[in-house]
Amino acid sequence: SSDVCSSDLLVPGILGMNIMSTGMWGIGFSIVQARLRKILKRLVASPMRRWQYLLAQVLARIVFLAPEIIIPLGFAALVLGVPIHGSVATIALVALVGCLSFTAVGLLAGSRARTIEAISGILNLTMLPMWVLSGVFFSTANFPSALQPVIQGLPLTALNDALRAVILEGATVRAVSGELLILAAWGIAPFLIALKLFRWT
Repeated sequence: SSDVCSSDLLVPGILGMNIMSTGMWGIGFSIVQARLRKILKRLVASPMRRWQYLLAQVLARIVFLAPEIIIPLGFAALVLGVPIHGSVATIALVALVGCLSFTAVGLLAGSRARTIEAISGILNLTMLPMWVLSGVFFSTANFPSALQPVIQGLPLTALNDALRAVILEGATVRAVSGELLILAAWGIAPFLIALKLFRWT
């Protein structure tokens, strides 16, 4: 059917939201907890450099990415009948780039935070606008045109748009290259800023 039902539109949005939430919360909390437990302070004496620690945090998140994608997407296809037109490799690439961008934002959020309350506040403040604006539950087109440049520049908007295009329309990597570039920028810039701001203590 050419008509796309609401659950078809909702599933990629929820998938994107999960990638954002687990990436940012997982990284932000683990860094602050390590700081609170004085684990980071011990690492200062080790040969480990800041970039190595931060990169290890990012790579550790990727391990959890496969089940985060496979389980909800499998459920959507088998139980809800959501069509999956795109290739598995393209879906995986979009999810991976999205995961890297949000873990980088999580690193930046946790680079200086010293308490659970602080990191919770920072993460909620960062994610709330994206939950509302980035087309998780309804189309971004519903918002005024003045807001569109901001909305289109958000990483969750890029991730949701790319996931919808690939899953529902069978879009290729080339077709979602604009969204992937936005996500890549959100991965690189926050990582480099986090590298400058990060404190072991």
